[in-house]
Amino acid sequence: MRRFIQLFLLSWTLLTLRLMAQPLRDQTVVVLPSNESQVSLVGSLAFLQDSSGKRTITDVKQLTNESAFQYVTSPVPNFGVITGTQTATPIWLRFRLQNNLTQPQAWLAEIDFWCFDELQLFIVNEAGQVLSTSPIIGWKTPATQRLRHHRYFWFPFTVPAQQRVTAYLRVMKHRGTQVIPVELVRESAYELTVQKSYLFWGGILFTLTFVAIMSLVFFLNTFNRVYSKYIFCLLGLVGFFIINNGFMNQFAFREQFWLPRQNVYFLFPLILFYSQLIFVRSFLPLRRTPSHRLHTTGTVVLWCGLVCLLALTAEWFTPLSSMMELVLIRIFTTLYWLPLPVIVAYIAVSIIRKYYVREAWLYLVAVTPFYALNLGLVLANLRLIPTYEPLANFAYYAPAALFEVLVLTVGLAYRYKIDRDQTERLIKEQTIHQQRMYEAEVQALALKNSLLVEKERIARDLHDNVGAHLAFVVTNLSHISDQAEKQPTSNGAQWASQLRTIVNYTRDAVKLLRETIWAIHQESFTVEEFAERLNQYINRYVHSSEGLHVYTDVTGSQTQRLSSTQVLNLFRIVQESLNNVLKHAQATQATVQLHVYADGHINLRIHDNGRGFSWPTAAASDLHYGLRNMQTRAQELGGTFRMIADEGTTVEVDV
Repeated sequence: MRRFIQLFLLSWTLLTLRLMAQPLRDQTVVVLPSNESQVSLVGSLAFLQDSSGKRTITDVKQLTNESAFQYVTSPVPNFGVITGTQTATPIWLRFRLQNNLTQPQAWLAEIDFWCFDELQLFIVNEAGQVLSTSPIIGWKTPATQRLRHHRYFWFPFTVPAQQRVTAYLRVMKHRGTQVIPVELVRESAYELTVQKSYLFWGGILFTLTFVAIMSLVFFLNTFNRVYSKYIFCLLGLVGFFIINNGFMNQFAFREQFWLPRQNVYFLFPLILFYSQLIFVRSFLPLRRTPSHRLHTTGTVVLWCGLVCLLALTAEWFTPLSSMMELVLIRIFTTLYWLPLPVIVAYIAVSIIRKYYVREAWLYLVAVTPFYALNLGLVLANLRLIPTYEPLANFAYYAPAALFEVLVLTVGLAYRYKIDRDQTERLIKEQTIHQQRMYEAEVQALALKNSLLVEKERIARDLHDNVGAHLAFVVTNLSHISDQAEKQPTSNGAQWASQLRTIVNYTRDAVKLLRETIWAIHQESFTVEEFAERLNQYINRYVHSSEGLHVYTDVTGSQTQRLSSTQVLNLFRIVQESLNNVLKHAQATQATVQLHVYADGHINLRIHDNGRGFSWPTAAASDLHYGLRNMQTRAQELGGTFRMIADEGTTVEVDV
C-alpha cells in the first residue's frame, strides 16, 4: 500500500512537470546500492526524440548541458503508438548512476519487452569517454545471439568504483506501442531472477492449459458448445501471454515470421478479444430474446475479425504503399477493439432486461481486472493517463487473467453441475417411465396370457361339456327317430321327420360350436390358415348342396396375421352370406374373394348369380336378421358393410 501511494504521488509530480513542459537541466543520479539486487529507474529517466534519425552517441553525449533532454513524465516510459516505418524515429533514454563503493559493480539493464527493432546501450564516464558499447539487437536477433540467452533484452555493464557514469539507451521501433520498461538487475542476481520469472510464467501457462483440458472434459461429457468456446478463450489467453512475454520470440523464432513484419504480435490479442465475444454469445445468448438484434450485431463484428486477419496478411498478396499501410493500420485498430463495446452491451442488456442477471454479473466481475488493465494501457498509449507499472508489466496481467479464469471456471463448473443434475434427473425420469411401461407391458402380457388361458378353458369346456351333450342328444335323437319309424302308428313317419329336423339343427349347432372353438382356440391366424379353413367349410357343408358351386380366391400376403376376432367375424359373414344364397338366391355359382393388404387392410367380397333381392315375403324377416348380424360383425371389426343387387347379389366388407 505504501509503495502504491509513493508511485501515485510520483506519477502526479511527473505529470505536473510534463504539463509545465519543463526542460531537463539537472538529472537525478541513481546511487547503486551495495546489497539490493534490483534498482528502479522511475523518476530518474530523461529522453531525447531524435527527429533526424541520424544522431550518434558522440552527438548525443555532447547535449549533456543543453535542454534537449526532457523528463520522462510517466512511471514507465511510453511514447505512444507508431504507425509505420515512415514516421519511426529513434528515442534516446538517459539515466545516471553513482557507485560509491570501493569496488566496481556489475549490473544488467533489462528491457522488459521483446518487440523492439533496434536496441543499443552506451556507458559514458564523467569525462565523456565511452566505456562500453553494446551490439545492436532487436526482435529479429535470435535469443542465442543476444548478450543473454533470454526472451527479453539484457545489457551487461560495469560501473567503476567511486565513479559516476551516464547510460544512453537508443531505442528504435517501427510499428506498435513504444513502451520501454527499463530496470536494473545486479549481475549476480540474474540467474535467480530468470528462474523466478520462468517458474512464475510456467505456473501461469500450466494453470491455463489445465483449465482448458478440464473444460474439454466438461464439453465431452455434455457436448455443450459454451465449454468449447471457453476453451477457445483459454487458448487465446495462452497465446496472448506467449506472444507478449516473448516466449514465441525465444522458442519459436522462425514461426514468428509466418506473418509479415511484426504482425504476429497483434494476432493473439486479436484472437483473445474475438474469442471472448464468441464465448459471451453462448454464455449470455440473446438470439431467442427480444434483443436478438444484438446477436446479429455480434455476428457482424465477428466477420469484422476476418477483415482484421486480412489486414494482417495483406502483404502476402501485394506490396503496400505507405498510404495503404496507414489505412490498413487505422482499419485494424478500429476493428481490433470492436468486440469490447459489444461485450459490454451483452452484459448491460442481460442485466437490465433480466435475461441472465447472475451470469452477466459473474462474467463482469471475472473480466473487469484484466480488461481494466488493457483499457488503461490504451489510455496510456493515447497519453491520457501516465503509464503505471501494472499497465506495462504483464506480470500484473497474469493474476488478473487467473482471477478471470477462476471465476468463470467456478461458474461453468456450477453450470456443469446443474446440467449434470438435470441430465441425471431426466435419465432417472426416463428410467422410471421405462420401468412403468415395462410393468404395464408385463401386466398386459399377463392379462393377455390369462385371457388365452381363459379362452382355452372355455373352448375345452364347450368341447367337453356342451359339445359332448349335443353329440349325445344327436345320437339319441337319431336312435329315437329310427325306432319311431318302426312303430306301427299312423303318425310315426311324421314323428320321425320332426326328430330328424331336430337332429339337423343339433348337428348345425355342433358344427358352429366346432368353428367357434377353432376360432378362439388361438390368438391369431395367418391368411393361409384362414383360407384353408374356409375351403374346408365350403367343401364339407356347401358343396354337398346340389346345384351350387362355390369358388374361393384368397390373395395378398399369405403370411399376414389375422386376430381371432377378425377370423371369427369374417368366417361368420361368409357363412351367413352362403346360407342366404342357398336359401333364397336360387343361384348356381358363388364366389368368395378375400384380399389382405400389407398394411392390414382387408376386403371380403361374396358374389352369386342368383335372382337378387326378389325373395318371398315369408323369408324377409329371416333375411333382415341375417343382414343385420353381418353388418354388426363388420362394425365390430371397424369396417363397413354393403350389399349390392346387380346381376345377382354382392356382399362386400371393407376393414
